[in-house]
Amino acid sequence: MNITDFVGNTPLIKLKNNEEFADIYVKIEHFNAGASIKARVAKQMVEDAIKSGRLKAGMTVIEPTGGNTGIGLAIMSARYGFHFVAVVPDNYSEHRIGLLRRYNAQVILSDSSLGNDSHIRKANELLEQNPDWICLDQFRNISCINAHFYGTAQEILDKIVPDVFVACVGSGGTFTGIGKRLKQKNNALRCYVVQPVGCNILKGSAVPHKIQGVSLGIVPPLLDYSLIDATIDVEFEDVREELLRLMKDEALFLGISSGANILAAKRVAQEIGKGKIVCTIAPDGGQYYTEEIYNF
Repeated sequence: MNITDFVGNTPLIKLKNNEEFADIYVKIEHFNAGASIKARVAKQMVEDAIKSGRLKAGMTVIEPTGGNTGIGLAIMSARYGFHFVAVVPDNYSEHRIGLLRRYNAQVILSDSSLGNDSHIRKANELLEQNPDWICLDQFRNISCINAHFYGTAQEILDKIVPDVFVACVGSGGTFTGIGKRLKQKNNALRCYVVQPVGCNILKGSAVPHKIQGVSLGIVPPLLDYSLIDATIDVEFEDVREELLRLMKDEALFLGISSGANILAAKRVAQEIGKGKIVCTIAPDGGQYYTEEIYNF
């Protein structure tokens, strides 16, 4: 076995809950190699590219990434022997950027003041300057949907059949892959997009915010808009309070988007009442957010 064998089959846990609310189940993704859900898409993208002949040992891969996809790709680079360049917004965690470098990724920072998609535009510039480099492109690569349709969603369905699925959207691969598979199983399923206040996924617009890796101010090419039944807006400070509560009450040490998802899931659970099941995702753990959230 090697490190790539430890991707998937993560825990699905039930939160403590008011008996008058719907049950809430959370897929805890920091149990993947690389400590996030993005290990799934990194593995799928790389292995699909290798199978197709597009990617061979010694080649250079570049990816605009807020960190988690980059860590996953850095792990795959070490496994399969190619050079990896991660383009990361300069307002991201120093811990995460340092970790990428320790994984032997070349990190290039983009100017976050230019917008939430600054790393995407910077990566495109570098691709023009280096035509022999390859971008696996998590924002358009169908492998990102497949990783969740055949993997994450099926793992959920092996345990429960949800009535509601709730998740933030970055590239759209997680929401689309899971949402589509769950709706195949339960055509009455409702899918809610979680977004920071001021952002509008339906218009592809965003304002600066602190919930990293989501609501990037683009129309995500992988997002199947027909799956969206409603949106839920969350404030960063409310998310932070929820994360501290989850650590105290549930012993869950989670990242920012995980807190946003669970906060929104609790609101939906209160709305729809007992006898129903709400499912969401905790994309990563709290180790990358110790300063912003946990103050240590």
